[in-house]
Amino acid sequence: MIDPSTLSLVSLGAFADVFKTVIGVLLALAGLGLTVMGGIALADRSVKSGAGALLIGLAMLAGGLWLVGALPV
Repeated sequence: MIDPSTLSLVSLGAFADVFKTVIGVLLALAGLGLTVMGGIALADRSVKSGAGALLIGLAMLAGGLWLVGALPV
């Protein structure tokens, strides 16, 4: 027979894994949006704000992909 406390820990672990994946996808999508906005600002010759948005967007995109498991450690 399965101990109820063990079942609770297993379901908590599964929730944590799914939550990490969801947060990673949302972070990657937000990073992709910021990257596109930064690229458009750079194309419009707004170097200071465009470069900042582009770098922050790339960092968020990389962080999100790492959380999902798409980037190697």
